[in-house]
Amino acid sequence: MIRLKITGMTCDHCAQTVKKALESVDKVKSARVYFPQGYAEVETEGEVDVKDLVKAVERSGYGAEPLGKAPEVYIPKENLYDLFILGGGSAGFAGAIRAVELGAKKILIAEERIIGGTCLNRGCIPSKYLIETANMLYTPSSNPIPSVRLGRGDLDFKKVLELKEDLLKDLRKEKYWNVLEAYPEIEYVEGHAEFIDSGRARAGDRKISFHRALISSGSRPFIPPIKGINEVPYLTSDTLFDLEELPKHLLIIGGGAIGLELGQAFLRFGSRVSIVEALPEIAMGEEPEIRRRLRELLEREGMEIHTFSKVEEVYHRDGKITLRISKEGKIFDLEGTHLLIATGRRANTESLGLEKVGVDVDQRGFIKVNDFLQTTNPGIYGAGDCINRMLLVTVAALEGGTAVENALLDNKKKVDYLSVPHAVFTDPEVGSVGLTEEEAIRRGFKVDTRILEFSKVPRAIISFRTEGIVKMVIDQETHRVLGVHILAPHGAEIVHRVVPIIKLGLRLEDILDMVDVYPTLSESIKLCAQTFFKDVSKLSCCAQ
Repeated sequence: MIRLKITGMTCDHCAQTVKKALESVDKVKSARVYFPQGYAEVETEGEVDVKDLVKAVERSGYGAEPLGKAPEVYIPKENLYDLFILGGGSAGFAGAIRAVELGAKKILIAEERIIGGTCLNRGCIPSKYLIETANMLYTPSSNPIPSVRLGRGDLDFKKVLELKEDLLKDLRKEKYWNVLEAYPEIEYVEGHAEFIDSGRARAGDRKISFHRALISSGSRPFIPPIKGINEVPYLTSDTLFDLEELPKHLLIIGGGAIGLELGQAFLRFGSRVSIVEALPEIAMGEEPEIRRRLRELLEREGMEIHTFSKVEEVYHRDGKITLRISKEGKIFDLEGTHLLIATGRRANTESLGLEKVGVDVDQRGFIKVNDFLQTTNPGIYGAGDCINRMLLVTVAALEGGTAVENALLDNKKKVDYLSVPHAVFTDPEVGSVGLTEEEAIRRGFKVDTRILEFSKVPRAIISFRTEGIVKMVIDQETHRVLGVHILAPHGAEIVHRVVPIIKLGLRLEDILDMVDVYPTLSESIKLCAQTFFKDVSKLSCCAQ
């Protein structure tokens, strides 16, 4: 195999011209020309002088020189943007930075909303700030240690919301505006962006031409088609921080992560909270043992939860919001002062001109992509919430960088979603990574599982926080760990102990060979692994 660096190519047609020139040389069997990376690979049927190949390329109007290793770099194009990005959130910025690292010189990000995307402005950052504040208020009154007496704290709800905006302002500057200053190759445009046709787009009031594009336009709350929903003043995770007063009774439609996290936060602020979920249980994406225990703990704390309950109608009367609910053939009303809709997401894609460039979407507007994050238009890729793989900011950043690398260097990388952890930031927290028991069985594994109660974890015992559990799913034949699912104090932190175990395909025996700091909550992972072989209630401290 002979490799050549090719210069002067500006399009795929150029690559085809170089390919024909190389294949015209005697004893050349075939040639592959990689336009984005700017090099060619030549397979021969005998000895060929590299000088003859160089001369053949030069006669076709391009430059060539011998090359050792195939480069992982992108060759910038003239008179057009190397990469056009629709969306200025985590996926878009991660993609732009990766493009600079690969050698792209002209990158344009267009963002219609506030810079920073959903996570920073309307999602994980403000919601976790709210949760942390609520937990701080709640802790004195819920202190589990009998020998300590703490008083009830006071809440200035208006001040809570004011501090949130200051926090977000600082993070926008540090994580986004400062990044733009550090990468002069990235141009940022505030304003609406949409495709005009293949290779052309509108960004703000400008028309631009581009080589490749990344759609990272994010998502927004999905509003279900409930009778009367548009006649009531409902809240979403986007508008929740517009509140001027603490709700007396917050009704929440949706028992997933958003509804549960925000519901518990407001419960701890002092609101009465009622959750209505159409599915059989809350947190239906989690293991049944996890969701049942979580429901038990939330109801013990005072949350009202209705499952298998469908909201048929919503109406607003005398300053109150009423949900008309059907459950098992019966109808009942639930009345509150405020309503939060937490029924999932839909993509921000309807005004991007996707139909003009052949990019297909599903019923909620999510972009259809293949394993390389390539849309139905080969020159356009998708990443982040708008493709509906895993709606996590960490995944969006990973997808953004991966999609851009595939766009500029041809499709080479896939995202490993199996080893990506996720969490639900209730208290206790849910942390999960890998396959659930049901998913593992569906994939054909012969599985075995164990559940460890946190009453067997020394650190939990001395902290009087023994309400947690760990469930481990393994391949019965090889002892490979397929998934670990946690409900525990700091469960979102503990789960990172498991990520490399899933990523590297480790076995139970590998975990048993590891040594933990004692006493720690993360020791629960090793204890759970030990339960496949021993009764941990009969082990001394730190026993193998």
